[in-house]
Amino acid sequence: MAPLFSRTSRALPYLTGAAVIGTAGTIYLSTQRRPLLLDSAQNAPTKTLAFPKTMLFSQELTVLKSEQINHDTKKITFSLPGGDGEVSGVPTGAAVLTQHTPTGKWFPVLRPYTPISDPEERGALQLLVKQYPNGRASSHMHSLAPGQILRIRGPIPGYSYTPSQTPVDLLFVAGGAGITPIYSLAKGVLSGADDQTRIQLLWGVNGTRDIVLQKELEQLEKQYPGRLQVTYCVSGPEGRPEAPSLGDEQKYKKGYINQSVLQEAIARCEKGSFGDAKGTKVFLCGPPTMENAIAGSGGVLGQLGISKKQIHKF
Repeated sequence: MAPLFSRTSRALPYLTGAAVIGTAGTIYLSTQRRPLLLDSAQNAPTKTLAFPKTMLFSQELTVLKSEQINHDTKKITFSLPGGDGEVSGVPTGAAVLTQHTPTGKWFPVLRPYTPISDPEERGALQLLVKQYPNGRASSHMHSLAPGQILRIRGPIPGYSYTPSQTPVDLLFVAGGAGITPIYSLAKGVLSGADDQTRIQLLWGVNGTRDIVLQKELEQLEKQYPGRLQVTYCVSGPEGRPEAPSLGDEQKYKKGYINQSVLQEAIARCEKGSFGDAKGTKVFLCGPPTMENAIAGSGGVLGQLGISKKQIHKF
């Protein structure tokens, strides 16, 4: 999902460069196909999707399926050019840059989206797309039907994570559509064969219908017991004090991700093992107002003793 907030601003170097060359590139790309690159293993049974080495070129993906998940979000599955013999290879937490040129316009619209599918999933790449009012990219994505083509560039690097063979604790914080890089990185961390990292994941949503990855997160909690604990913070009408209970109070919190919620999550992390090999303790992705309140100047995390160097924003 590509929220129209901080992730777009952090992708500006890629967006700007791609936009400048986008018009000529689009004409050129219609007649060019890049060869697929072999995986690092010479005799590997699959190939990895060959992203062009520069932002001048893009890859074409075909829409396989488009599913309405809730009132404003779709899960769109794209088939890879190499079919089941190919994987996307997009690193966990990284993003792809989608491109389309509106009818009657010269310049393309580009937006970053983090795939929710596994990098090694054969034949497909999945994006979770929230439609924003007057959002040119998200509206186009929601209009795509099976068989139609989407151009992508990238990938845009995410966080270079180092697995830990000793138990360490990390705090993942997401707001709304910012869940996608958080979810992607969490899956990557948990799936490491020798990784013993534990994750506290906080996800702030407006309503329970916005918990669009709930089944997937519950599956991860069951698959990795003791290594992932997810807490949902509901700030809309359902999250008002006078509203009926949302259920398990350890799982559902009413209101925003505030100091109390963060303090509780940090307390569940073991002090001596809080942070990864780079010293990063908190991974954050959400709307600007949320990120500023949590990690900006005078933000809650700073008040709780966590420095900006210990926070990674997607």
